[in-house]
Amino acid sequence: MQAKFWGAIAATFLTLGVGLPAWAEMGTLLGSPGSRINVRSQPSTSASAPHYGIPGDRVTILDQRRMEDNYTWFYVEFPRSRARGWIRGDLIRPDSTSSGNTSQRVSFAPGATAATVMGSVQGYQTRDYILNARAGQRMTIRLDGNTTFLQVGMIPPNGEAVIVGSTWSGILPRNGDYILRVGLVRAEARRGGSGNYTLTVTIR
Repeated sequence: MQAKFWGAIAATFLTLGVGLPAWAEMGTLLGSPGSRINVRSQPSTSASAPHYGIPGDRVTILDQRRMEDNYTWFYVEFPRSRARGWIRGDLIRPDSTSSGNTSQRVSFAPGATAATVMGSVQGYQTRDYILNARAGQRMTIRLDGNTTFLQVGMIPPNGEAVIVGSTWSGILPRNGDYILRVGLVRAEARRGGSGNYTLTVTIR
């Protein structure tokens, strides 16, 4: 079932022409002065750390995953050295976290299978919508907006963030909270663009 899920995601990438780098953003490493921040080969404190950074280093965030240790891990690249690896979420501050981002849990009315929310974003702002669902259910996502630069990403429970563009439908692989993150593509965010949207989610 999980293979079918990611296969559907891949098909969406091909249809929409959207790739993960469009979701990338910058971040800053955090820590005590003089400390070293391990850059690990896998999103785990038990994984090897072939690289390290220091507080204040700027990195490009390429991916993120929520792991069983209840931390979000970020896959980053150092612009100068091109070194890549995983950094635990409490050791990095994504630029978007200081841009007025919000999160909202979405609940369905009794007997309803769909919910609709409206919002707006500007620059690197994102809006997170949290929904609880079960493995085997079908989720359908539709994002309508006043600009084609809007996109929605999905973060499954204990999974990696993926971009689903503006529409997607697929069978969910796990029980738990799914995060739908609405934002602008990187180039438009860098220009300070904005967008208004309506997000409709159906779970059956």
